[in-house]
Amino acid sequence: MRREAALKTALFLSAAATVTIIILGILLLRPLVSKAGNAQQTGLSKTVKEIFDTRARAIVKESAKDTVLSNYDTTEKLGQWAQTHEKAKMVFVRLWMIKRGVRFSEARSVINIPWSELEGNHAELIVHQTLQVGYVYPGSTTVNRFGIGTRHWIKMKRKKGKWLICQDFYTDGLGDDSLAPEPQPADGRPPQGPPIKRTAPKNTAGIYDRGGAIRYADKYAGLAWGAGNNHQYNPQYGNLSAIGGDCTNFVSQCLSDKNGGKLPLNGGWLYHFDQDGFSGSQVWVRAQNFCDWVQYSGRGTLVASGTFPELISPTKKSPRGAVLELKIGDVIGYGPNGEIEHVAIIVGWDSQGYPLVNSQHPASDI
Repeated sequence: MRREAALKTALFLSAAATVTIIILGILLLRPLVSKAGNAQQTGLSKTVKEIFDTRARAIVKESAKDTVLSNYDTTEKLGQWAQTHEKAKMVFVRLWMIKRGVRFSEARSVINIPWSELEGNHAELIVHQTLQVGYVYPGSTTVNRFGIGTRHWIKMKRKKGKWLICQDFYTDGLGDDSLAPEPQPADGRPPQGPPIKRTAPKNTAGIYDRGGAIRYADKYAGLAWGAGNNHQYNPQYGNLSAIGGDCTNFVSQCLSDKNGGKLPLNGGWLYHFDQDGFSGSQVWVRAQNFCDWVQYSGRGTLVASGTFPELISPTKKSPRGAVLELKIGDVIGYGPNGEIEHVAIIVGWDSQGYPLVNSQHPASDI
């Protein structure tokens, strides 16, 4: 459930903010009501599991790609679109691996089907996937892991005894960007060398509790691998995934919750949740407003901004590159041309000191 900071422009805020990785899961506004199962439905569930297992295998073994693409009914427009989407994701993942100089060594999929409907040769399902991915650096046997959680609205049709996908609506932290029709992994390879020794974050009375924020983020990371709370969000807050994205709402929770970072709310940064629903200030829910407020309120400072290659390159100010100057609990902002559209929280480091983050997205958890 950890994701790289690799969008076109990144804003690093060394702030009163510590967050764990969250994967953005698609919010499907459909009743998750399960229909009575039978042997036929059990067979369908087995087929769906095999499809998702094959997708995971294709991350590690490119030879599985053709098997993945054979599971779609391309005579239907949405089936063809779903296959194209999956193919583009596999290309993105392979390119990310090459550009980062790593090798994927494992990928494990776990699915849950909270709702399904089967009528003859037609089926419709809601599928929740938790995906764990492992990678290694050249010359190393240490496996680094991150996870993605996705929510799928799938329709299938049985043809000649085989169930085929004719619709699969979902977005994925691996390769999807609603603001970039054809996203590409950023260029650049983080410097490799002996891991940097880091000490555990300490809480100072009256100051941001980085450790608490990380624990909160991990607990409420949704479908992401490694998340707690039975893969559910915190019910004490609203979920804004269906109306533009939940990333800033989630980061705000991590920083302020009494079980998280414990930063006090103020007149600009606040939320309200009662029987009438959830609402938050612009600073609470919008990425750009949040990043501006963190700086100008004195809650945090700007560490660096620039493209991914710029932020991993040594400078006079940051001899190891700005990325390696960050701390657990710092906030990363992403977006084109300096306009922040997404935020995430650093929750750890891989074996080469590369930051791992938690975030939420309209359709998946990381």
